[in-house]
Amino acid sequence: MTVLPLSALREGQEGRIVAVNGGRGCTVRLMSMGIAPGKKIKIAGRRGGALLVSVNGTKFVVGRGLAMKVAVDVGEKG
Repeated sequence: MTVLPLSALREGQEGRIVAVNGGRGCTVRLMSMGIAPGKKIKIAGRRGGALLVSVNGTKFVVGRGLAMKVAVDVGEKG
């Protein structure tokens, strides 16, 4: 199990969300997009600091600061 911040994943890389380490507002915003613990997430693209992510087949743009608060298990052994 290798846990990384969402912002550290490469384009095309996917993993399972294990935690959202933000305040209430941050957590509510991410959960409204379906970004919640247990969900699979994939990096569909990058533009500057923003990430285009795919969750349940729906794509969202997430800023780098918000992406740093999402912990993702990429499943690699290290």
